[in-house]
Amino acid sequence: MKGKSAHTKPVKEKDVVHQDYIDASNLVVGRMASVVAENLLRGHYVTIINAEKAVFTGNPVILVKLWQTRLDLRPRGNPENAPRFHKMPDRIVKSIIAGMMPARNMRGREALKHLKVFIGKPTGMEKQTFHHVKEAQHDKIKGTFTVRELSESIGYRLLKSYSYGE
Repeated sequence: MKGKSAHTKPVKEKDVVHQDYIDASNLVVGRMASVVAENLLRGHYVTIINAEKAVFTGNPVILVKLWQTRLDLRPRGNPENAPRFHKMPDRIVKSIIAGMMPARNMRGREALKHLKVFIGKPTGMEKQTFHHVKEAQHDKIKGTFTVRELSESIGYRLLKSYSYGE
């Protein structure tokens, strides 16, 4: 064993992989996004399922009008240089989380690579235990508007049965 150490190296805190699985059903999008962004910046890997079932609070008419205004800002010139506004529920949630992170530096861009957002529950994740973010739980039915309803009202047509490689 010449040249090799017989001792094992201690596990550093940054070598440990923290994996968070979150079920976004009936969670307020903004509150959930702030908790997820904080966990991503700490170095956690975060997987979110049921992104279409997360809720917005407030007046749905005003909310749709605000998102439709963003989509109407079409570029007059080259569309490759224009901002991209999404209609899919998983991409809406991901863009909200990205808006809460420092996107202009390397730390924020690297942390955003550790985020996965899914519509529904993908196959192969049946054994995983998903938890709810307690700070983002919303119990009231009145005054909520799901991400699915928002995306359908701005032009996205969600498939009836969304399957992942079945």
